[in-house]
Amino acid sequence: MPGIPQLWRHTLGDPAIVIGVVDGPPDLTHPCLTGANVEARAPWWLPPTPPDEQGREHGTWTASVLAGRPGSILPGLAPRCRLIMLDHPITDEHVPDPVSAARAIEELTEAGAHVIQYTLAHHSASDDAHPALKRAITHALEAGVLITAPAGNDYGHCAIAPALLPGVLAVGAHRADGAMFYFSNHGPAYHGHGITTLGEAVLGATPGNGGIKARKGTCVAVALVTGTAALLLSLQRHLGHRVDTRAVRQALLATAHPCTPAQAHDRPGRCLNGYLDLARRHRPPARHPGHPPTPARPGPCPGPRRDQRTGASRPPAVTPSTSPR
Repeated sequence: MPGIPQLWRHTLGDPAIVIGVVDGPPDLTHPCLTGANVEARAPWWLPPTPPDEQGREHGTWTASVLAGRPGSILPGLAPRCRLIMLDHPITDEHVPDPVSAARAIEELTEAGAHVIQYTLAHHSASDDAHPALKRAITHALEAGVLITAPAGNDYGHCAIAPALLPGVLAVGAHRADGAMFYFSNHGPAYHGHGITTLGEAVLGATPGNGGIKARKGTCVAVALVTGTAALLLSLQRHLGHRVDTRAVRQALLATAHPCTPAQAHDRPGRCLNGYLDLARRHRPPARHPGHPPTPARPGPCPGPRRDQRTGASRPPAVTPSTSPR
């Protein structure tokens, strides 16, 4: 990503900065993750479930993008930070519910996460979320946690929780050529707290054989924003400042670069607050006194058999050649 090398001149991440991710379980035997600063946790409040192979593939990819060892075939964005991967299985018999989602946020907040990436998608026809999830998000924000979440891959037909909540940094996806993906969610629920970045042909690890796979979608873009935020928090520590997640969030939103009408397909709201612009962002963000350190017409909101991890209809489109436009 443009701008990341400038950040890496100052820091590859700080072990004191904790990234929490709700996703599938990573394969820590992959060469890029062997010896990496990654902890895999199981959701102790849930009953045992059958193996979620799709989740394992997704979690391995995410972990490598964030924490792949420096010098390995897939170096991560913030490999010196501590990464906690909290598994949340998704099967036909076990669909994530908002109470369990709230518990996952609470678990990572209690673990000391500075940034929490909630990768799963809870579709909402009302642009609202369950009270339990909202309470958990509010508690995390009050504790100084920066929360990132994919905007979802539903062509704007409905919003995704927790990305629709105002305190959460919602992340949309654009193509490698800079144009917005039609599937990247947008709409009033994301107004004022969304940012867009690359969501195509991003390489990451695959489990089992030490392989590499390119993925696309808003769940790809969100990992890039999460890693960037962790680097900026690490830079604060490198410069002797206290950790200030609110300042980082404000900097990401305030300096987002507006998209052109062509990039947004003549609908500027598609790119949310704008595109991630690291060239303007690799400097330390200002600290704030008083703060601690046109597709088809929309149809009905999709049901629970949609891919809860990406927001895409099953079977999920995960490779550049098969994903939606």
